[in-house]
Amino acid sequence: MGKIKNFLSRKNRKKQFFSLKWSFFLYLPVCAAMSLAGAFGIGVATNYVQDWYRTRYANTGSKGDNVKLEIHLGIEGKVYPVYYRDSIFDQKHKNIYFIISNAQVVLIPLWVIFCVGMSGVIFYERELKKPFGILMNASKRISENDLNFEIWYYKRNELGQLCSAFEEMRSALYESNREMWRSLEERKRLNSAFSHDLRTPLTVLKGYTDYLEKYVPEGKVNEDKMLSVLSSMKSQISRLENYTATMNSVQKLEDISPDPCEVFAEELKENLGEAGKIICESFGNKEFSLDFRCEKQTIFADAGLIVQVYENLVSNAARYAEGKVTAVCTVYDDMLSLSVGDDGKGFSPEALRLGTKPFFRDEKDNSEHFGLGLYICRVICGKCGGRLTLSNINGGNVTAEFSLKK
Repeated sequence: MGKIKNFLSRKNRKKQFFSLKWSFFLYLPVCAAMSLAGAFGIGVATNYVQDWYRTRYANTGSKGDNVKLEIHLGIEGKVYPVYYRDSIFDQKHKNIYFIISNAQVVLIPLWVIFCVGMSGVIFYERELKKPFGILMNASKRISENDLNFEIWYYKRNELGQLCSAFEEMRSALYESNREMWRSLEERKRLNSAFSHDLRTPLTVLKGYTDYLEKYVPEGKVNEDKMLSVLSSMKSQISRLENYTATMNSVQKLEDISPDPCEVFAEELKENLGEAGKIICESFGNKEFSLDFRCEKQTIFADAGLIVQVYENLVSNAARYAEGKVTAVCTVYDDMLSLSVGDDGKGFSPEALRLGTKPFFRDEKDNSEHFGLGLYICRVICGKCGGRLTLSNINGGNVTAEFSLKK
């Protein structure tokens, strides 16, 4: 019933076009009619009481008083003579009679004042009380940062316009706060992604450092191997510098823009193989293998983003693998496909459906990670004109595709 009433009120909203000034003027004829009717009633009543009192106590005067004549006109138009003595009251009844005779002089102004007051009260109750209550309640809720409500008043007078202005303000504040909340959430997500993706190159650098610390003192690292390791470490440091500069320049994760250029396929293969081995070793010396299939010498792609996605996928696979991680990189005419799998239990049905959502973590997952790896990979693949798919093929398997179109 309330919904129907609210609907009818909204439907008839256009009919409520009177301003407060004209609404007040509409109450004046009612006030005047009540005042006139009351004044007439008071006059008739006091005259009746006056006649009754004079008739009731007519014999209280002295017999020697002068007799006077009054002519009364009846309702039917006949004339009635009324004889009475001029002084028929003693002092007590004379005072009472005086009060009765002049009562209407006091009662009629008091009645007019009462009518004006009642009109004001009715005007307040019908025109002012509800919008004032709406505005007071809205002000209180806004001051408490509660913006999840609507300010609506069905009349289109000045207070209705004020309520509309309050609603516009509330809506603007709500959108502003929601946008601020989204910005804070996105910044939180971006910072988490930044921390998440820094761990992998740091893990690679730590692996190289442990390798050099272990084998250099024993003289088991020749000059060529040393230069190769240093070159790989330099590449990771350069990647960290570029990644840091990129993340500092973007406001949202979706603002990441690919910067494709010509990349030597053999160099990409070597970087992927080295990074995969080091990452798997950091997760309990898991076995790693890479199958790189490319008939081209160079490809046109953003190698930094490809490596970023690849390292996230390998880290994710190594975390859940029983003992082995397998990666396959295939280059087609205009597409690069990265497929990383593990020999673990695979994705749960919920993970297959929600695994690429930000901050998703399986209920059975006790590892300390943010649940951002696959989400970051999905966003980057989308920016590079590809996609990310999850499946269960002899364990968990994730395929990332990148467009190689110029």
